[in-house]
Amino acid sequence: MKKKYIFVLLLLISITVVSSVSTFFYVKLNNDQNAGGDDILVMTSCNPVYIATLNVLDGVPGYKVENLSQPTTGCLHDYTLTTEDMKNLSKADVLVVNGGGMEGYLEDVEAAYPELKIIDTYEILEHQGSLPSLPLEGERGPGDLWSEPTGAAAEKKGDHEVVDEVEHEDHEDHDHEHHHHGANSHIWMDDELFKYQVKAIAENLPVSQDNMVSYTSKLENDIDKQGLDKALAGANVAVLHEAFAYTAQSLGANVVATMDLDEERQVSAGEVSDFINEIKEHDVKLVLAEYDYGNAMGKLIEEQTDAKVVYLETLVHGTYDKDSYVTVMNNNYKLIKESL
Repeated sequence: MKKKYIFVLLLLISITVVSSVSTFFYVKLNNDQNAGGDDILVMTSCNPVYIATLNVLDGVPGYKVENLSQPTTGCLHDYTLTTEDMKNLSKADVLVVNGGGMEGYLEDVEAAYPELKIIDTYEILEHQGSLPSLPLEGERGPGDLWSEPTGAAAEKKGDHEVVDEVEHEDHEDHDHEHHHHGANSHIWMDDELFKYQVKAIAENLPVSQDNMVSYTSKLENDIDKQGLDKALAGANVAVLHEAFAYTAQSLGANVVATMDLDEERQVSAGEVSDFINEIKEHDVKLVLAEYDYGNAMGKLIEEQTDAKVVYLETLVHGTYDKDSYVTVMNNNYKLIKESL
């Protein structure tokens, strides 16, 4: 009988201990979650501004950075937000975007969450005066590098000109205009412009600027162009993705022909012929392309001209961390160097 009582007593003690431990961890988990809920949630629209924001807020207490889901194929311009994205945005305090029309869904986000603070890096670069050569959409000015959709030669007039497609339309004066649908908004592909994006993000968040200074210095010191800015200075190149007009610009090259290829782009035989002729006429030796949509055209170019086609990364597809920008840029430059 005594053994029976001892067994029951031990059983009760065990139940009590397990319950106490379970309660402790439940309360701790709840407290951790509530503490995390006090963080300022900064959402980013795409990988380049995600990488920039990670570095700006690296180690800063009270902030959490999350990236919206990214397209696995196709262009970011055409990406549609998922239900999970909208759910995350409903909890966000800040949304950092590339801008320039890159986020086609931005109007919907503004309508759904009118109180959400949006940091539009393209718009800031346009209007803050940090880049005098960066024009408003549709404007031409001294020192600007322009690229036509097919064929016509672009004119290079400065060290850091910006490529934009010309779209003739009237512009009204809006205080919060984030949409520039005629622009070539892949500005992160020029590392000098990417530094300005990093600076724009940092200056529009109430945080110390130390991380911004440290990261822009890292970009300055760790990105290795491998002498391409001298080897390609003034050289004529062609691009099969408008993002690489900025790559060419960063190396001082002239973009004399552009064919912007993506999954929806239907290219006529006449366009192909004109593009090939431009390459021959301007003695183009280097064509920059993205493999997924430029491979077929790339093979044709190498068959019919003396140009070498190099396939580069745009940082749009894939998963990246805070060190990825330097890694990708250096790999792109390495591939170009190896092709020469």
